Amino acid sequence: MALKTQIGARQRQRLALSPHMRQSIGILQLSTQALSEAIAQEADENPFLIVAPARDKASAYDVALATVAARESLSERLAAQVAMQKVAPVTKAAAQFLIGELREDGYLDEPLDAIAGRTGLPEGVLADGLAALQCCEPAGIAARSLGECLALQLVDAGVGRDLADAAVRHLEDFAQGRWERLVERLGADPSAVERVAALLPRLRSSPVSDEDEWVQVTTPELLIEQTPQGGLDVSLLQSAVPGISAMDVGRDTLATAELRDMFDRAQRFTTGLAARAETLMRIGLYIATEQAQFFLGGHSSIAPVTRADAASALAMHPSTLGRALAGKAVLADKRLYPLSLFFTRALPGPDGAISPFDIQRRIREMIGVEAAEAPLADEEIRTQLYKEGVDIARRTVAKYRKCMRIPSSFGRRHRKGSEQDQPRGTLKAK
Repeated sequence: MALKTQIGARQRQRLALSPHMRQSIGILQLSTQALSEAIAQEADENPFLIVAPARDKASAYDVALATVAARESLSERLAAQVAMQKVAPVTKAAAQFLIGELREDGYLDEPLDAIAGRTGLPEGVLADGLAALQCCEPAGIAARSLGECLALQLVDAGVGRDLADAAVRHLEDFAQGRWERLVERLGADPSAVERVAALLPRLRSSPVSDEDEWVQVTTPELLIEQTPQGGLDVSLLQSAVPGISAMDVGRDTLATAELRDMFDRAQRFTTGLAARAETLMRIGLYIATEQAQFFLGGHSSIAPVTRADAASALAMHPSTLGRALAGKAVLADKRLYPLSLFFTRALPGPDGAISPFDIQRRIREMIGVEAAEAPLADEEIRTQLYKEGVDIARRTVAKYRKCMRIPSSFGRRHRKGSEQDQPRGTLKAK
């Protein structure tokens, strides 16, 4: 049978991101400091972009915020790691794009084929980008399931990929100590199985913990103030980000294609910055509405509002909300709060859902009144919380305690014992 070459035409619909949309997404996910740097760089390269002076006079508090060193956000750390990899530029670009698709706990919960259909990016390119992203720290980042998260952490610890993938499919056998069956099913030496068994209890169930993602932001972009009438007023801090505008010239009067391209870039940049400000303002208004009790009641309680619920209420895609929250903060009563603080998972409480913030506050109260000679162990705190209607695991109590920088019961007993042994009239070293 002879082969024939044919040429045909077919029509197909698919979603694709325009350059304007890509730039808007990039501007939205930048932290406040990174955005200021991006504006300065773009203004140096583009003569059509005009940077206006700050519209608010910076206070001493603002200056202090702008000069205190801050930890890099997760997205910034991942972007820096991807940039150093020796992979094709298109693979780097795909990995950078997938960073913005990650959940707050580091998982990638949208299949690659769905992302490809939504964006028009080739699935093969996305797969290469995912492989590059999964080589970054923390181990397990961009995992699509618990099994893949554990396998990536095992690989990071030196276990072969085939053995790691096989091991996470037999977690029940590891839990029950069925060593002969594991040696047979995994096809590995007993010593290798023992090593995997020793590593498994140390692995994390998610790539990123709450403590990892607690980012200290240097400059707030939102301000929430209490009004004389007892309400809340939300506004953008104009001094947080430089104001920009595009030069008022006719595009058709520009002589070369290069100049017209730079003019278009300036227009897209200003539009993207305006869209970012509008998005943050919508989020700020939503926070003020849902968390009014926090701002009006002494900052003592946070209502459990999930990101999924907030995204639905704001008519946003969850990934868009995640980008908007990353590296951003709000100033209220001269205190700085990350926007992500107000979006947490809901846990069962005595009177319905309760936020992790309120549980941490209760743990701090319990530890504050404990007996110096008999500090409460994590299991005792868990038991007391259960009696009060809050059902969480002991390891969750330990995690919350560590997030609040509170030592274990042994450490608190030792510390309080040392304080009691301190001679009166002496000055303790800080």
